[in-house]
Amino acid sequence: MSFRLSFAVLLMFAALGSPAHAQDYPSRPIRWIVPFPPGGPTDTLSRILAARLGDVWKSGIVIENKGGAAGAIGTDLAAKAAPDGYTIQLGTQSTNASNKIFYPNLPYDPIKDFEPLTLLGTACMVLVIPNSIPATTPKELVEWIRKQDGVSYAAVTGSSQHIAAELLVKRAGLKATLVPYRGSAQAQPDLMAGRIAYMFDNLPSALPQARGGQVKALAQTCATRSPSAPDLPTMVEAGFPDFVVDGWYGMFAPAKTPRAIVDKLSADINTALKDPQSLEKWKTLGFDPIGSTPAEFAKRQKDDLAYWKEMIEYTGVKVE
Repeated sequence: MSFRLSFAVLLMFAALGSPAHAQDYPSRPIRWIVPFPPGGPTDTLSRILAARLGDVWKSGIVIENKGGAAGAIGTDLAAKAAPDGYTIQLGTQSTNASNKIFYPNLPYDPIKDFEPLTLLGTACMVLVIPNSIPATTPKELVEWIRKQDGVSYAAVTGSSQHIAAELLVKRAGLKATLVPYRGSAQAQPDLMAGRIAYMFDNLPSALPQARGGQVKALAQTCATRSPSAPDLPTMVEAGFPDFVVDGWYGMFAPAKTPRAIVDKLSADINTALKDPQSLEKWKTLGFDPIGSTPAEFAKRQKDDLAYWKEMIEYTGVKVE
């Protein structure tokens, strides 16, 4: 191959990652992977965002729910997709951070195998219980549990919900057993029926159920009250010092996705996140949008690994 031809080929590949190439993107449907089953908060957030982005991109978005293994199956699928901008993933603190600690043989690396796009928002959780349990505060729930011969709680194994549930067990000296579920949507029927004593569910999933009178919400786990639930006390306010557990939702693309495409995806998703129509839906769901640059989100992702390592060691949560 001549030098002139080689130089031309280099220019061609450079153009593929250039802003000019990004102007034509997307030209075909985008695959949007949700690593949890339908009906949960990741699925709901994805569909609201995808509807707004579909109006912008005019190319269609295909949402694929690939649940299982605490989100690892769908996340691995996203990690191994072609880095061309036509596969993106809505991930969580567990799928794209702490799973690295829980699963030594994880088939993907949450840091090396992804390009962070934007932090969608933090995932404040809510302590929810069946209406049949005679408690209206976390302390009343603790007293009720102590009178039982052991109870069960629901969580996705290795998730922030799992950490929060075990933190309550450790702080209050309770006897409670994990019943693992693939997602919060699958656990809700058992919680409502009273087969499960309690669950820490993400606010966007729990708030509609509590407002509809299907479950009782006792407290939230963020350091301060979410603007979407200003009347719901924090666990700290409810008498549990330092009980602060929050995760996050974020968007990712496979590693080596061209920078121009990463920047466009990030900008478009951030715009859709703050769209007036979306903001109204976020308020109803109890989701507080944030948004970020790819660099800001990458830093948050790495910093969280250290934070969750401490939380996992303290609670003793293990994935068998």
